[in-house]
Amino acid sequence: MKKSIKLFTTVMVCMAMALCVSCKKDNAEPGGGNTGGGGTQTVATVTTNEVTEITQTTATCGGEVTSDGGAAVTARGVCWSTSQNPTVSDSHTTDGSGTGSFTSNITGLTENTTYYVRAYATNSEGTSYGEQRSFTTSQNITSPTVTTNNVTDITQTTATCGGEVTSDGGAAVTARGVCWSTSQNPTVSDSHTTDGSGTGSFTSNITGLTENTTYYVRAYATNSEGTSYGEQKSFTTLSGGGGDHEYVDLGLPSGLLWATCNVGADSPEDYGWYFMWGSVTEGGDPNCSWANCPGNGGSSDYNATAFNTWEAANLTGGVLNPDVDAATANWGGDWRMPTTTEWQELYSNTTCTWTTENGVYGRKFMSKTDGSKYIFLPAAGYRLDTDVVDAGSYGFYWSSSLYSSYPNLAYSMFFNSGDVFPQNHYYRYYGFSVRPVQ
Repeated sequence: MKKSIKLFTTVMVCMAMALCVSCKKDNAEPGGGNTGGGGTQTVATVTTNEVTEITQTTATCGGEVTSDGGAAVTARGVCWSTSQNPTVSDSHTTDGSGTGSFTSNITGLTENTTYYVRAYATNSEGTSYGEQRSFTTSQNITSPTVTTNNVTDITQTTATCGGEVTSDGGAAVTARGVCWSTSQNPTVSDSHTTDGSGTGSFTSNITGLTENTTYYVRAYATNSEGTSYGEQKSFTTLSGGGGDHEYVDLGLPSGLLWATCNVGADSPEDYGWYFMWGSVTEGGDPNCSWANCPGNGGSSDYNATAFNTWEAANLTGGVLNPDVDAATANWGGDWRMPTTTEWQELYSNTTCTWTTENGVYGRKFMSKTDGSKYIFLPAAGYRLDTDVVDAGSYGFYWSSSLYSSYPNLAYSMFFNSGDVFPQNHYYRYYGFSVRPVQ
């Protein structure tokens, strides 16, 4: 019996020792096997570089794989999108494998667009991403676009022009203004102004001109791509003649300047003198009648033969020559009678009202761009023979234009309190007022 117990004890001890050896084997330290010495594998760790070398359609980025996560990195690069947090499902590069730094060339972009970019790295555990960067592609830059204004306020030595920069071409406009010369197509190498920067309208004061000289002017605008020019305008400075007669620039499209007084008047409300058409002396020596009408040959009726002879010597293109123009003959210089087209321009481009000036009735023609500028035409009536008729109620002003359909008539401007007819026509022997222009 004792021998049996001893044998049982020996067997149990051996079984216990075998079990202990098995436990030690199951709880061995890591190492060996086909894991290469690693434990649990993870995705790689990657950082994103700053974006550089940005153009309209390309950029440069990249990153660094700082840890492979215990498994080989099989792909790396950057991915980008116009939406945040791009992935490899979006546009991306493939820039080698393994750990370490890499550079990525991003292409196929759209100009002036914001993109988001992240570096990525892929191993057997998946794909990881670096921090997100953003950048905006540059805009395609061209020269600015600029237009040239009409030239106004022309004197013997100065004028006003300007323009509008309608597009900066994608880069800041650093200078703008006008340039001018006596030769065509002036540039900033010629005389020029500098009138601020940026887009929008600007006004330029042109100075240092020579009287009675034709100039050419263009607006310009400069950005980093260069200087561009607007269309060319031309103008002629006034001569020094005309005495001390005052004028007003009403901002008309033609730039025409209108005198503030009638010929023979001392103030805007003064009626001044009355002239037959083609006569340069007050009243027409001395009566306003067919017999005294210039070119009528002393006849009391219209004399076509006599007028045709006179017309050939005294009209050019249906307009009075300077020596038979009452404004030119009496005021000199560049002063002249307006054509019928210029009367229409005055009426069409001003605000016309019936009013009084120092108690005298007449019509005010006020600038639509500057309400402080206007001319007043008194309702001076007209002269027939030696009598003045309808003064205070009607205004009659000659143009320099013949009414070619009936040469015994000439164009004039007529008004009263209710109506204005800028291109009317009357018999040439009536004595009408004359308002000079230049």
